[in-house]
Amino acid sequence: MQVMIEIHLYGILREMVPGSRVDEDTILCLDFREGEDFRQLIGRLGLKMSDIGDCFINGTVVRQSEYMRDGDRVGLFPYNMRLIDGGMELKYSPHRR
Repeated sequence: MQVMIEIHLYGILREMVPGSRVDEDTILCLDFREGEDFRQLIGRLGLKMSDIGDCFINGTVVRQSEYMRDGDRVGLFPYNMRLIDGGMELKYSPHRR
């Protein structure tokens, strides 16, 4: 059985998937790698931590050192995208500028 991580892309990060549309979910499915943390996952996607803003794993704000697990659902928001909380970055986000 193949193990996967589901990555939901938002804002300008959608451009990573050719032909993606703003009115549809933009999802990448990647192979799960044992021992990979969030920072390594971002690198595997060809991104830098400065490219992203508040991000989530299974609906919870992620820490850079958090290890990925099989079946995780990751939400990646770009550094310049405002979330529903009134346009402020999350108070405890590890990605604050």
